[in-house]
This record gives sequence, structure tokens and C-alpha cells, in this order.
Amino acid sequence: MIKRRLGAHAIVIGSGIAGLCTAQVLCRYFDDVTLLERGGDPQDKQPRKEVPQGYHLHALLKGGEQALEQLFPGIVQAMTQDGSTRINGSKELKWFHHGVWKKRFEGEIFVHLQSRPFLEKHIRLLVEKNSNLRIHYNMMALRPIFDENQNIILGVQAKDAVSSRPTDLYADLVIDASGYGSRFHQWFQMNNYRDREEKVKIDLCYVSQIYQLNAMQRDWSTLLVYPSAPIEKIGGAVCRIEGNRHIFTLFGYDSELAHSDLDEAQNFIELTKKLPHTMIYNELQDAKPLSEVKLHKVPYIVRHHYEKVKNLPQRFLFIGDAFCRFDPVFGQGMSVAAMEALVLDDCLQRDWKETKGISTRLTKRFYRKISKVIDPVWNMILIEDFRYHHVVGRKPLGLALLQWYTRRIFHRSSQNTDIYNAFIYVMNLLRPVSTLFSPSILYKVLRKNG
Repeated sequence: MIKRRLGAHAIVIGSGIAGLCTAQVLCRYFDDVTLLERGGDPQDKQPRKEVPQGYHLHALLKGGEQALEQLFPGIVQAMTQDGSTRINGSKELKWFHHGVWKKRFEGEIFVHLQSRPFLEKHIRLLVEKNSNLRIHYNMMALRPIFDENQNIILGVQAKDAVSSRPTDLYADLVIDASGYGSRFHQWFQMNNYRDREEKVKIDLCYVSQIYQLNAMQRDWSTLLVYPSAPIEKIGGAVCRIEGNRHIFTLFGYDSELAHSDLDEAQNFIELTKKLPHTMIYNELQDAKPLSEVKLHKVPYIVRHHYEKVKNLPQRFLFIGDAFCRFDPVFGQGMSVAAMEALVLDDCLQRDWKETKGISTRLTKRFYRKISKVIDPVWNMILIEDFRYHHVVGRKPLGLALLQWYTRRIFHRSSQNTDIYNAFIYVMNLLRPVSTLFSPSILYKVLRKNG
């Protein structure tokens, strides 16, 4: 690993996937990196209490996998050896989408299936190999240490959960990867650094349980049944994970999932009857439950616009869900977080080449660059979420036309492998959304005979 010194000390707040990827980057540029985690030392196979969504289905898209491999060379091979499953993304995914089954074929994109705790464990094992990294568990970051005259954040005040004793930690750079509930947004608001926060109320509810399926042969590794909005509101998925197990997840918008009695596995199975297709219900009939039923609610998604705020304090950055929280149904959060860490690496490398130190352009440059990663993904999500009438927020320009066109892409993906293949590349964050509007795809999507 090439070491380029930009400063003596950097702080990362939060040890989720965004925080771990960020720490890996910062270890290349700072003598010491401190990772603050408000929770305790995690257990390998269990979701962390601070990450309740860890009990539910998580997708690592190909773009995210490639970003992780750049950050942690060899991680994909290590996960595969430990039980992650490699699948062909267009053949072994059986997908019922907007009333039709996708046309399956042998494509060029291979992805890996595993649980969120499994993935996080492997990232943590590799980032802990950095000799200049210190992880402080049960340590909560409270507020910035701010020099108003220089408009620089000099560090953070933190509190030990055991002793409750506050500590001032100084650093050359602080990065907040503490998630969508970050308390630092409030400090920015109170100090008149107000960003144009984009908040969309979606009222999403997740329900998940892990099962062991019978030994029969299946022609899929992931089964996905997606609702046709706005009439259908509940979807579901079955995905193979490590340990010869499968995770079953139901998701519902503005639905009865949030009010269902989920104390018993049988109640979970009954809920699957409400899906647009019976295949998931049939799979559960003789499956063995291996975990409790878990529920998680996502009332809203939010995208901050700090790239548009003038005169932001220097040497403090938001990353991951702390900057943009996506609708988890579409599975982009982890992948985008890894890609944002690569953007950070690019920005720090540029500072090192230009000044051998942290420049005053870092904040603006970083936010501008990650916005180019985030915005296309955010807009794709809004196109789908706003198919539901209960969703509240700022709608994208030309929404009705975009919804009509994308629904046509979904339907034609059941007939035409070129259309579906283009959609898969965009969905996996490997090609820009403009791919779906290329002349060849436009022709195939719009022609009358399909």
C-alpha cells in the first residue's frame, strides 16, 4: 500500500460499511486514524444492535463489489472461500417484476451472495490489519470542536459509554459515517450551515427471517417478487446466504406489514400469501426457520445537498447514509458507500499531488464528486417510489414520462435480452442511466411488436 502523508491524525465516526471503507482510505494518508463506534465490539455472525437493518436482505451490486476489491484487494476471494456464493446475475436471479418474469440468460456479470454481518466481518478483518488504525468501541461523538475564526473543525468531543467522561479528540480531518441519524446535521443547522435537505416519506417496512430450505434442486439462487405499483404494495425475496441458509424478506410500502403479529414463523408464512406470486409462499411450506422474525421500518429517505452550501467548515465531511439514505429495497446503499470511499481516495490523492496537505478545496471537491455518484441512483429510486400515491416529497422533472418509459423497460425485459442486459448493467452501477436511452435500446423499447 502506497503511503502519502497528508496529516498526523484523522477521525472516522461510525464503523459500518461506509466507516470501515473510509478508514481504509484514510490509513493511506495519515499517521494515525481513529475510528469511533458508539456500540460495542461486534460479534462475527450477529448483526450489530446499532445496525437493525443487518437482519434483513442486503445486496452487494457488482459496482460495489469492484469498489471493495479496489479498497481491499483479495476480499472477494476470501469471502468465497468462507462461504459466499458466486452467481450469474442474469441467470440465477429469478425475478417477477411488474407482472412479468425477466428473461433469464447466461450473462457476463457475476455477483456474490452473503448476509450483511458476513460482509461487514470480512471488511473489518482487513481494515484492522492497518497498524495505524485504532478502533474505540462504546465511544460516542457528541459535537465538533470548531475554530470559528478559521472556519475549521479541529476534531470532536466524544463520550465514553462506560465512564460517561467527555474527551476532546483533535484531528486534521474528521469524517462522519455514523448513518442517517447523525447528530452532526443538527450542529450544522444551528450554526447556519443549512443545506437543501431532500426528504421523501416512503413508509417502508421490512420483515425478515432466515430458513433452511429442503434439499431439492432449484434453478435459482435468488428469487425476487416485486409488486406492481400502485395497486400492489408488498414484495418479497429469497436469497441464498452463507452456511447453506436462505434469508426471506418481505417489504411493504404503506402496508399492513408494520401492524402484523409476527411472534411466530407461521404468521410470517401467512404474510407471503399476499405477494403478487405464490412461489415464495410455496418455498416456505416445508422450510425450517433458523431465526426469529425481525421487523425494520424506514419512514423516509433523505439526500443532503452540502455541495450547494457556501463557506462550509473545512476538514469535516459526511459520507455514506449520513450524506444520502437510499430506499433499501433497491440495494444500492452498501455499494454506493464503497464507491464514495474511492472518490475520497481520489480527492485525497489529488490534494497530496497538488499541496502535500489538505487543501481548502477538499470539502467542495468531495461533495461535488460524490454527488455525481449519488444523483443518478437517487433519481432512479424516486421514479419507482413515486408510483405510490402515499409517497411525499419533491418529484423529479418529467416523472410521468420517465415512469412510463421505465415500466416499458421492465416489461420488455421479459422478452428481450438486450434490454434486460442493459438494465442489469445500470442496476449494478456499472454503466450510466443514459445507457437505457441509447438509440439501440430506445428502438427496442419503443417498437410496437416488442
